[in-house]
Amino acid sequence: MNESFTERERKVLSATIEDFIRTATPVASNRIAGTFDKPLSPATVRNTMALLERGGFLTHPYTSAGKVPTDKGYRTYVNQLMPVVDLNLVLQSRIKQELEEISGNVADYMQVVAHIISQLSHGVGICMSPVNLKALLTGIRLVPISEYRVLFVMEFDSHSMKTVVVELKRNLDSRLLVTVEEILRERLCGVSLEEIEESIVPRLYGTLADDLGIVSLILEHSEELFTLPLKSELYVYGLQRVLLSPEFGDQEIVTTLAGLVEDEDRLRKLAWAAGDDEKPQITIGSEHQDRSLETFTTISRKFHQHGRTGTLAILAPKRLDYAQSLAVLDFLADTVSEFY
Repeated sequence: MNESFTERERKVLSATIEDFIRTATPVASNRIAGTFDKPLSPATVRNTMALLERGGFLTHPYTSAGKVPTDKGYRTYVNQLMPVVDLNLVLQSRIKQELEEISGNVADYMQVVAHIISQLSHGVGICMSPVNLKALLTGIRLVPISEYRVLFVMEFDSHSMKTVVVELKRNLDSRLLVTVEEILRERLCGVSLEEIEESIVPRLYGTLADDLGIVSLILEHSEELFTLPLKSELYVYGLQRVLLSPEFGDQEIVTTLAGLVEDEDRLRKLAWAAGDDEKPQITIGSEHQDRSLETFTTISRKFHQHGRTGTLAILAPKRLDYAQSLAVLDFLADTVSEFY
């Protein structure tokens, strides 16, 4: 079946996913047959479910069981079928009042926001305090470590520093390293990392750095070199809450989640996945391209505050109330942006 659904298929897929999110049990046809405005027979629902399963949107955990969503089913639901909702107005007012009562202490504020995210989404709430993404490179040094290893030391106008160890393809003596360092300083200083990443080739094309393969080397290490040194603090809350979910009867999944929450660097990368356009980034199950995360969904949302950028995120089982969770992050991102 292609991605063009009939109205019946849309309704059955939505109802199946929403029932599974609510109950955490495989969904039988007779359980949702009477929930539509115009009730369908269990046989009609069963046949439609079979079509959806052949299309890869549903599956069944064992023979004769009801259906459960696949990653593809969740993705289709999020992109095409999920209702767009706003956070309850009474709840909005209560949250704003709670946050307004906090003093100007950023740590207290962000910890409470992480708590609210967890409480309202039933996932792990994650906050990363805002940092300046437009910091300019003000200095660069190449420090030899060994014959084929060099330490890139980069300084920024935000008074932060970043160091990255790079493996060279050939040995460069100290004289050549000094020359390359001067070229990099002349061509790259005064520019943001974002701009450097977009224009590194034309900036260095035809220079000695290009002839020595430094440009291709920089491109190979672009993810390490062009990610800003984040001075932001990480605030996490809700592990115990998530472990109460039915999915976590499996000890291996519990161990994975606990390890992830304790791994700050990995958690930062997951949370930082959202783009800069203030739209949420949703990554479901196998979309993480990390087998240990195939049971989870990550939703992250950037917020901007006086020229700086921070992130709010949810780490949760795939069986997540996506509409509510998105409403929570959207509301909190707008609220946090007004802080200070």
